[in-house]
Order: sequence, then C-alpha cells, then structure tokens
Amino acid sequence: MRRLPVYVLLDCSESMIGNGLRGMRTGISSMLKALRQNPHALETAWISFITFDSRAELKSPLQSLDEVQPPRLLVRPGTSLGSAILLLSERILQEVKRSQPGTLTKGDFRPIVILITDGQPTDDWRTALREMNSTVKIANLYAVGCGDDIDFAGLREMTDVVLNLQQTDEQGWAKLFVWISETVSTASRGVADGDERELMLAKLPDSVEKIEDDDIPSYSGEYGRARQLFLTALCGENKQPYLMRYRWEPDYRVYVPAASHIMDAETCDFSTRGGTGLPAVNSQEVDGCPPCAHCGNSSAGSCGNCGTVFCGSSRQKDGSSVCPGCGAILRPGGGGEFKIKASEG
Repeated sequence: MRRLPVYVLLDCSESMIGNGLRGMRTGISSMLKALRQNPHALETAWISFITFDSRAELKSPLQSLDEVQPPRLLVRPGTSLGSAILLLSERILQEVKRSQPGTLTKGDFRPIVILITDGQPTDDWRTALREMNSTVKIANLYAVGCGDDIDFAGLREMTDVVLNLQQTDEQGWAKLFVWISETVSTASRGVADGDERELMLAKLPDSVEKIEDDDIPSYSGEYGRARQLFLTALCGENKQPYLMRYRWEPDYRVYVPAASHIMDAETCDFSTRGGTGLPAVNSQEVDGCPPCAHCGNSSAGSCGNCGTVFCGSSRQKDGSSVCPGCGAILRPGGGGEFKIKASEG
C-alpha cells in the first residue's frame, strides 16, 4: 500500500504560550482520534510532527496512525522556521519512498505539509525554502497563521494556501484541527481510490479564512520593528517566572501590555533560557506592564544589578524592593530611562 505522508510543523515559540499551546495539545489529540476512526486514513495516512522555536526538533518520525502519539509541546524563545524547513527536507528525503524507474513498484504519494505559526520567523527561512524546493517535492503546503501579528506576506511566499485562524480561543483551535483531520481524510480517500486529484482542502470552518494576495493584512509598523515584545519576569512574592507580552502601537511608538502567562515545567523548557542575543529594549518604549500572572500585582521593575525584571509585590514598607533574582536591595531611582532584557518570543 502506498502511503500518504503528512508532516505537521508546529510553532512552539514563547508567543504560543496560553491558548495557542493548549489549543495545539487538545487539537492534535482530537485529530489523531478522528483519523483513526476513518478506514481510508488509517490505511494510507502516516504522520510526523516537527516543532520549532529556538531550534527545530523532530518530535516523531513518519509513523502510521496506529503508532504515532501526540507530541509533548513546550515553549522556548525564538521562531526558527528556516531550521524547521531544513529538517523537514531532511526527513522527507529519508522517509518518503520514491518510485523506482523501470519497475512496477510505486513510491509513496507526495507529502502534505501543514505549518502552524503565530509570529515572525527569527532566522533565514527563505534560503531554507529555496533549498527544500530544489530537493524535494510536496503535494500541498498549507500555512496556518494564528493571532494578530502574523507575517502573512511571508507565508504567501511559501505557498498559495495561506489560512488565517481568526478565532484563537480553545473552540477556534478545535475547529482548526477538525478541518485538518477532514482534509487528511479527504486526501487519504482520494489516494486510496487512485485519484491524487483529491488532494484538496476540506470545507473551511467559520473560524478560518483563506488569505488571497489582495487580502494580505498590512502592517503599519516600522520596517524591522518586532510586532511583539516578550519580557521574562519573576514574581516578587513567590520568585516564580512569568512571561509578559507586549504589542507595538505604531501611533504612539511604544509597546503596550497585552497579556501575561505563568511559565512552569508544564508549558516551558527552561534548559534553553538565558541570553538570547537580542538587543535590550529602551524602557521609554515600554508603556506599563500587564498584571503579574502569579499574584496580580500591576507594577514591575528591573534590577540594575542583574537585569531581572520582577513584579511590584517585592516592594517593602520603606519603599525599597528586593530583587527576586539576585537578592539585591533596590531603592527607587530617578525615573530615567534604562535598558530591559528582551526575549525572542
């Protein structure tokens, strides 16, 4: 039996923390369950999962639906889409069987690739894409953007099929993965019947729209300006980490608070944390802060000794603060500008 390879590329950058991570986890489990109930998919579809953040990682090689399991997803800084494309190319060359010239034996069907991302790549993905296109052939690449800060123009360079997940709550994510399972089921039914023309989109749910060239959302920010800013902070009360998310407001030329998220071993890989190589952001470009995800304190500061960002719950009665990172006693300064360590998001 010829296989239908399906490669799923999952963005696990820090910007996916929250609904994105929860939605992918539950959606993947539901997708696999639905595909296992489809006899055509069960017979022909083979699945592989690749994640990308500060690096690309093979979570599961190409496996039958009987074997493949939902990958463990943890967020890390960075959005190394180019590395994911290079790893995808490598796996396709290793795993997808090709037809042998001069024999009646046919190889696998051309792979389907589903890319899910919510931000801007942080590496050279265009060079990686050119290399992939010169070495491997895929049937369809479906690029799904989720959130408010997607580089749709970049995704459109990758594929003609660019989708926008407009509803990013758990219900919206569930609809997306239902659509993915239906698309794979449709494709597997077509190839099982010997008709590769059936490699087509299932009907899109109301939470997803297809992006055409004329519909690519414009971004009014500055060239080279990151659309989002991420600051890793510590709660001044329990010293536990959380992530502050900001969005660039071009009219006022500042980053404004968007949300904060608890960072723990269930959501984050702490082995890659530390310096990201990004330039520090000027405090004058950051307008306020979201409440601490642990204690709800709505203020924050930065340690001039070690650079730790922390919430205001560490403030003492005399007005000083204790840095939860290095333990330094900090007293209110003159209110001038200072530099803040940023994360790659």
